[in-house]
Amino acid sequence: MNSDKERELLRLLLKQTPLVLAILFLMSCGGESREEASSVSPISVEVYEVMEEAFSVTIRSTGELLPMEETEIRSAVSGHVMQVHFEEGGLVRKGDLLVTLDSRRWQAQRQGLQARLEAALAELERRVSMRKVDGVSEAEVEQTRAEVATLQSQLEELDVLIDLSQIRAPFAGTLGMRDFSVGAYMREGDLITRIVQTDFLRIDFSIPARYRSLMDNGATVSVVSASSGEETSATIYAVDPLVSRDSRSMQARARIDNRGAQFSAGDFVRVGLAVEQSDDALLIPAEAIIPELNRQVVYVAKNGQAERREVTTGARTRDRIQITEGVQPGDLVIVTGLMVMRDGADIQTSRMDREATP
Repeated sequence: MNSDKERELLRLLLKQTPLVLAILFLMSCGGESREEASSVSPISVEVYEVMEEAFSVTIRSTGELLPMEETEIRSAVSGHVMQVHFEEGGLVRKGDLLVTLDSRRWQAQRQGLQARLEAALAELERRVSMRKVDGVSEAEVEQTRAEVATLQSQLEELDVLIDLSQIRAPFAGTLGMRDFSVGAYMREGDLITRIVQTDFLRIDFSIPARYRSLMDNGATVSVVSASSGEETSATIYAVDPLVSRDSRSMQARARIDNRGAQFSAGDFVRVGLAVEQSDDALLIPAEAIIPELNRQVVYVAKNGQAERREVTTGARTRDRIQITEGVQPGDLVIVTGLMVMRDGADIQTSRMDREATP
């Protein structure tokens, strides 16, 4: 009976032997895998060499180009147009004659007043001489002196009217159009034309108030035309002392030399103000930064291994970040393979092409 049980047990053991052998084989293979894992190949990474370089941080704004000077020229007196001395759209200098109004009536009145004034002056001289010998009273002398003063005042008024009938350019610039002809009657205040000064243009733009110290008179901003792409620089010459309650910004005004006529009044421009400049900044690609809780981390290649470092960042551009603490010139910052990177990991490096880095 016992021998039958022993034979049955032996038969079952022999039947399970292939399964046991397979398990033992797999366990053996697993051990070899663990041994291979313990000798993983170095991680291939690209590194970026940290170097000192010039760097500037620029804040951007938009502005509108406006004429440096602009005004409507209107008639200061009434009268018929005798002559038009300008061409529409033409250039004029300060003081150039634009329009002559009829002033003959005032000139005739002036001639009459001039004759009366000469007679009054002669009479005043005669009475002053007679007063010395008591030939006339002091009141008569003062009366004649008052008459002379009145005539002189009337003459000055006529001179002003005659001068105002000669309408001149208040400053050098480009003239606009006119809607009248010779012989038209101009009333006081009627529009003659517009004059704008475009040799120099001004830009009105706003800058955050925290940069007020950088907007002193004489500071330079970059300017790019939104329509033509033309670039130049402009000089700030005025800053509004009030800060906007809504935007916390300040209005500034800058001047552009436009004697080359490359810009047009009324165009919109992009304005740039450099708020930080350095000749020895340390910049690395933005993707090299690993953000952690309350800190920023990079990995540096050193002696064939990755070294974890905490860094302090500064200003940034679209593609690069300034490092103020944590790396030194010559360090090789790891840029790729960061998902599997750890402190002390073995690495195999290749240098990133700096020319291809923005």
